[in-house]
Amino acid sequence: MQHSVNSERMTLYADANSGYSVEEAVRIGKMLEEYNYSIYEEPVRFDAYEETKQIADALNIALGSGEQEPSMLNFRWMIKNSALQVLQPDQFYFGMIQSVKVARMAHAAGKLCAPHMSGTGLGYLYMMHFVSILPNTTPYNQFKGFNRNLPMECPTFDLTIDDNGAFTVPSGPGLGVVIDPDFIKKHKEIKI
Repeated sequence: MQHSVNSERMTLYADANSGYSVEEAVRIGKMLEEYNYSIYEEPVRFDAYEETKQIADALNIALGSGEQEPSMLNFRWMIKNSALQVLQPDQFYFGMIQSVKVARMAHAAGKLCAPHMSGTGLGYLYMMHFVSILPNTTPYNQFKGFNRNLPMECPTFDLTIDDNGAFTVPSGPGLGVVIDPDFIKKHKEIKI
């Protein structure tokens, strides 16, 4: 049984999660192109830079990767060599300031940047703030939902999404939320 996809009514992204060889990634990528997928994420290992470039050269679909990338030099190489069209730094792993630098390099090269959200906790706040400052983000970004388990207040944001899937980015110091000080006091500092 064949399934048809109406890609005129939705935007489709695919994540291969480092699952393929170059040959298989190209074969799958061509199928994704047939169905008008917009982004093909991490078809080979994230650190297989030359292989990623080979795939990018063989396909028209935008390749995305970067969620596991620990090196600014490697991001720079991928941008300079057009191995990726969508850079995906993870704010938990790579940090907010470094991620902004990647986004700026990508923007200067005419490429997109979409955050990767590795964890829960306050990760959605990092993602929201990061996306809100990017002139070159993708139309849709990874969102794992609001964490309502942390005792916090946010006077500028009520943790709701409107009917169009949009929400207000909190304003104020830091991430725009105040975590209950008693909750914080219950935790112990870990010195490394």
